[in-house]
Amino acid sequence: MNFVIVGTNFISDTLLRAAQTLPEFNLYGVCSRATSSGEAFLIKHNHHNAKVFTTIEQVCNDENVDVVYIAAPNSLHKSYAISCLEAQKHVLGEKPSAANSHELKEIICAAKKHNRLYMEAMMTTHLPNFEIIKNALHKIGTPRKYIGQYSQYSSRYDRYKSGERPNTFLPEFANGALVDLGIYPLYILIALWGAPKSVQASGILLETGVDGAGDLLLNYDDRQAVISYSKISQGDNFTEIQGEKGRLRIEAVSQLKRVQFIANDGTVEELSKPFDTHFMRYEVAHFIKTVNSQLCESQINTHQLSLDVMTVLDNARKQLGVSYPNDKSKV
Repeated sequence: MNFVIVGTNFISDTLLRAAQTLPEFNLYGVCSRATSSGEAFLIKHNHHNAKVFTTIEQVCNDENVDVVYIAAPNSLHKSYAISCLEAQKHVLGEKPSAANSHELKEIICAAKKHNRLYMEAMMTTHLPNFEIIKNALHKIGTPRKYIGQYSQYSSRYDRYKSGERPNTFLPEFANGALVDLGIYPLYILIALWGAPKSVQASGILLETGVDGAGDLLLNYDDRQAVISYSKISQGDNFTEIQGEKGRLRIEAVSQLKRVQFIANDGTVEELSKPFDTHFMRYEVAHFIKTVNSQLCESQINTHQLSLDVMTVLDNARKQLGVSYPNDKSKV
């Protein structure tokens, strides 16, 4: 299956290394604004025969392209995804799927209209340890609390403090700590518990207008969740799902590196499978399987799951006072 990767950042590096372990994956090309960066990306990964595109229009016009993986800035996700879907390409769109719910609904509409698969590239729900978590939920008894943490000090924050303005801290690129890091524990939460009844958000805004850190309190009928995230401080990043009989403890919520069940009496049970350094291969394998099944929606990262997550992100950003130029394009 011929893939084109849009974007040459570290997430594209990680996905390509993982996808290359799959026999059905073929890197047909890479799309970058500069030919030089595209060529450098291909050389780094020893793909000297793949094509270099410099515009999304070139990708769309190439009839040999089957799938487009979009890892461009968040603000471009909607326009790129819709262009590719209209050109009869399947789309794997890096998280967050769009800048807001309105844009995501447009993407989903285009996928259904043109009968092409669109899936948000949230890898954690495809990892073997996520299935282990789902199957182990009964161990904790009645669930009461979810505490999801992802605080990772950004190397780009030092550049920001020195007077630079890296994309990761700019609203025009639809960025910020919530949509970059907070989305990981949030996605797992909603995949397990569904959409919350209400959301309360608080956070630290940078002078550019995006959030550097924050917390969400999500209420359910008989349980509650806290999502804590930051790009301006570092944490241990353990996530817990607590119940009346014990808790599931998850190390590194973005990769689910280790899962333990800890009973109320202190007994510890190791549940997780060994960590796979090619962790992104599972979502690519599922995506390829779904394309081959001629479906326009994943049965794991469903359109509704993406919409439920995006609704919370929209609500939280509104409370935080984080606004993107993309938000003004709503009709």
